Amino acid sequence: MKVLWQQLIAFLLVIIATVALFAYRIEDEMTTEIEQTREQQLLNYGYNIVNNNFSRNDLVRTSQLLASENIVIQVYLSDGRTIYPIYDQRFDANLSQEELQLIQSGQYLGFRTVDRYNQNGEVEPYLTVYLPHHDVGEFPTGFISLAAPLNDLQARLDAVRQNIFISLILAIIMGIIISTVYSILQTRKIHRLQYATRQIGQGNYDVTIATDGQDEFGDLSRDFQKMSHSLMESQEEIKRQEGLRRQFMMDVAHEMRTPLTTMSGLLEGLQHNMIPEKQRGRSLELIQRETQRLTRLVNENLDYEKIRSHQFVLAKQENDGNKLLDQIKEQLSRKAAKKNINILVEAEEGLIVWADYDRIIQILINLVTNAIQFSEDSDIILQGKMQEEYSEIKVIDQGIGIDPAHLKSIWERFYKVDESRKNTEFGESGIGLSVVQSLIEAHQGNIEVDSELGKGSVFTVKLPHKKESKL
Repeated sequence: MKVLWQQLIAFLLVIIATVALFAYRIEDEMTTEIEQTREQQLLNYGYNIVNNNFSRNDLVRTSQLLASENIVIQVYLSDGRTIYPIYDQRFDANLSQEELQLIQSGQYLGFRTVDRYNQNGEVEPYLTVYLPHHDVGEFPTGFISLAAPLNDLQARLDAVRQNIFISLILAIIMGIIISTVYSILQTRKIHRLQYATRQIGQGNYDVTIATDGQDEFGDLSRDFQKMSHSLMESQEEIKRQEGLRRQFMMDVAHEMRTPLTTMSGLLEGLQHNMIPEKQRGRSLELIQRETQRLTRLVNENLDYEKIRSHQFVLAKQENDGNKLLDQIKEQLSRKAAKKNINILVEAEEGLIVWADYDRIIQILINLVTNAIQFSEDSDIILQGKMQEEYSEIKVIDQGIGIDPAHLKSIWERFYKVDESRKNTEFGESGIGLSVVQSLIEAHQGNIEVDSELGKGSVFTVKLPHKKESKL
């Protein structure tokens, strides 16, 4: 409720300040207008009297006519002494010499607040105007004044203030209602976000909130929804990676247990002379092969960790692409022949590959070994071309292909597309393609794969040319 009250008080203060300022301006404008209207009214009466060559009888009749408006008329000599309606010095003008000089020069004096005796002999404030006249009728040169009680004007002003005050109260009430409704709506949005936050804090990332608002809350809700979806996807990815990790540990344990069991049995047989003499050479050869298998398994994982953490240095050089591909063919032909696979090289003359020699050999061996693993009774083609900005090497097989749903996952560590082949001699750990991608990225290159299920795959390696130094 804190935000609700904060918004409510803030809105209320803004409304009160705005309405109060507006009311003050209205009161000031209306007060000025009322005073100016009253002043002009008295001046008009005064000009009519002066311009009509008034006499004492005229003033009596005019005073009687204006009595309903409580307007009092007086006539003064030039020095400010009163001569109408009575010669009582208490009703003298009491103006300063500067003001008397202004009147004598023919100017009128606007509203002045003057204390006068009313008809009941009580002193009362009057708003008075003064107009000059020169030998008018029965009166010598001087000036006249017309005065209206300040109380009459004050009554009108009080009525205006009362209306403004009522309007202010109504505006505040309406402001409170509008502010309360608006604050409740805004607070509900915050509560929805709080609920969603608590759900995420409890591990429930599948949270849906309204995102149709066009204000900052709407933007925040949309960002929050994106965060929720990202967290949910991350959680699913963590679970998937954890599953792959567990499977990898099981695979590694199985891969290690099998050769260790074989080696342990053979060593025990050799130790107790349980293996015939003519089979001992075969047994030692088997032990050596299983030892190499374990070494390859361990080295492959250690190598991946070094590559992933960039704990290696590339010694790039210009390599003859034709010789590289011929070497890969020669090195893996025997392994390919076991599955009736031919390795063909189709490289253009002058193919140069700017790369670390040992690492490019490792990349190509992994790719070709992968192609052999998932092919049989077919050809594997090694193509090489020089492009404008990079060298391009393709490994093309006609094997089982890769399901499009698995294409993004084949580069992940531990991932294996074909679980039935995970224990073959070609791919024990399932991190070969991860190593390939990491090494190619270290060369500032990239690798792409196109595959069709049942028809084969094409792995394309692009390595940038050597950049010439500028002098």
